[in-house]
Amino acid sequence: MPKMITDSEILAAYNEDALGLKGNFKGLFRPTSEQEVLEIVNDCVSEKIPLTAQGLRSSLTGAAICQKGAVLSLERMNRLIDIDVKKKRAVVEPGMIVSDFKKLVADAGLMYAPDPTSAGECTMGGNVATNASGSRSLKYGATIDWVRGLRIVDGKGRVLEVNNSSAEKMCAGYGAMYRPTQLFVGSEGTLGVVTRIEVSLTEPPANVFVGIVFFPDIKSAIDFTIEARNTSAGRVAGMEFLDQMCLEIIRPEAKGITIPPDVRAMIYFEQEYNDDSEKDYFLNRWFPLIEKHTPFSDDTRIAASPKEKKHLYDLRHLVPSKTNEESIKAVKTGGCKISTDWAVPHNRLHQLFGYFEEIRGPLGDMMVTRFGHLGSGHPHFNFMARTGEEKIIASEIDDLMAGKAVALGGCVSAEHGIGKMKRRQLTLQYPAPIIDAMKAIKKEMDPAGIMAPGNIFMDDNDDTVQLPL
Repeated sequence: MPKMITDSEILAAYNEDALGLKGNFKGLFRPTSEQEVLEIVNDCVSEKIPLTAQGLRSSLTGAAICQKGAVLSLERMNRLIDIDVKKKRAVVEPGMIVSDFKKLVADAGLMYAPDPTSAGECTMGGNVATNASGSRSLKYGATIDWVRGLRIVDGKGRVLEVNNSSAEKMCAGYGAMYRPTQLFVGSEGTLGVVTRIEVSLTEPPANVFVGIVFFPDIKSAIDFTIEARNTSAGRVAGMEFLDQMCLEIIRPEAKGITIPPDVRAMIYFEQEYNDDSEKDYFLNRWFPLIEKHTPFSDDTRIAASPKEKKHLYDLRHLVPSKTNEESIKAVKTGGCKISTDWAVPHNRLHQLFGYFEEIRGPLGDMMVTRFGHLGSGHPHFNFMARTGEEKIIASEIDDLMAGKAVALGGCVSAEHGIGKMKRRQLTLQYPAPIIDAMKAIKKEMDPAGIMAPGNIFMDDNDDTVQLPL
């Protein structure tokens, strides 16, 4: 069995996540195979050592760090095992970086559709753990929609293999088990360690153009998004949103893209098409809609070349990168970025944004950035708390907004998971019997309670640090 690493300098490299939050674990394992994972888990069960699986720590909920026990880094289990082009499937180990996997799949002439913002800094196993999605979820959904099979070492030291049925219809037991992989996607390491992942692939679109549209206010941007969704311009992969604060972040890097000074919001959309005639068809549908909703229609930018598209894509992804950098600084003074993750049906976005304006007063001059997957009803509101006191205030606003999202028919987390920072919000989403049923499943899979302690559930005897409260 691999020895547990206890060298403090090595441990330090695994002890900070994307927000700058740190843990206090005592050891590190870096397995290279499922057999080694099995040996490590069995030893930790017998020694009662808590064990938290870890990818590349891009988590925004504290899920990847731990306050006790050991970390199980899966970064060395990063092989592509197989691509079946004919069946459009691939098998991969959990430590492979998502962007690397997507490139290998693209080289084979196919596409792995989920596209999280941090694709270059997160792993396939991490995506499974949190059910990550990203900017193209409007068309392609989340990780859970693409996982076909998993191998897991659970907290009893058993190797489990689960595969979704290919039958078009099914009725066998509880409906939640019809696709058994879904029990583990989003489980954040609490049921076991994923050691192998089988995913579905698809044909890539023939062509894609990217548009950016500027708006005088957020209301206009939401109106535009709702009408675009309701009238369905066709094969829209994603509709992303940036508010005024985000525009100030990207403005210095715009490089040739003019952002009018009076703009207060921007929508970034990706439109798939087959040929030039279809491109013209879609443009002729988009522009009347743009002209209807904004006086800045002449400033719309359409990019079709790979270089132009990459530039716009990079600008969109600059926002979370910069705000994460600010969070790392804020941690030093007791603060951090409170990264919200609630979502609502897209036609309830006005109510969600309106409620925020009603309750935002206690945030004072705290920096707030609003961006994300507006087309999916999933904007991220990020509160940059500078101190411990501001962190408490921001978390209270986050809880109020999460409750409102649920009341509007939405959810408290749409892609980041619960981790340690959102545990108190779980009761907003589910009644107590459902939470008890989830805990019962965890107890069956992990009777010693060693797997990712502190993630998802808040127990009376939980001695992990409350993050951020």
